[in-house]
Amino acid sequence: MGAWGSGSFDNDEATDWLAQMTKVAPKDLANILTEAAESPDYLEAPAASVAVAAAEVIAAWNGAPATGLPAAIADWVKKNQKISTPVLKDLAVRALERVRRNSELKDLWMEADGLNDWTTAIQDLQTRLGN
Repeated sequence: MGAWGSGSFDNDEATDWLAQMTKVAPKDLANILTEAAESPDYLEAPAASVAVAAAEVIAAWNGAPATGLPAAIADWVKKNQKISTPVLKDLAVRALERVRRNSELKDLWMEADGLNDWTTAIQDLQTRLGN
């Protein structure tokens, strides 16, 4: 049975991605978020889950971490000192909007009758990103 919850790290894809956090570079975050925000293809749940986790990194990097932020992200932020990231913040906001409005992840939450809790969690992240 896989992990499943409304939090940004409450699913297998995000957990697996977090396990690789030491290998993630800022350009990798940009690639993940760009793909989620701009790809014309249907956004599958695994890619949407990783985009949400990547957006959490951007929020933490910009001083607005989630409560209970995973240690892997806190360590990454310490190693990658905060720089001006308006482009990454914009990409994160656009990726989250796409995930929230048109993705397999949204569809799964609608089927599971948990859309309200999940949407609230995504909107909290959007707020922490400044939108």
